Amino acid sequence: MFNSNLVHNLINVAIILVAAITAGLSAYGCVTLPTGALDCSASTIPPAWSGGIITALGMLKMAINISRDGIAGLIKPQPPVDKGQ
Repeated sequence: MFNSNLVHNLINVAIILVAAITAGLSAYGCVTLPTGALDCSASTIPPAWSGGIITALGMLKMAINISRDGIAGLIKPQPPVDKGQ
């Protein structure tokens, strides 16, 4: 049977990783030089800050899930949705 909760939480982890990598490489104000190097001297937000903020938000989402359902809740199937409400 399909475990949507497990997939949901694997996607959360992927969001955290991709956001951190993307923010670190293409932070606001960074430019690619003709040599291929990344110059972030004109960036209004340091790449470390933007990457950290995005990563922290993803981690907060995971922390909420863990506080709600516990560590084991990250992989257990969720109960069916009551469509009568």
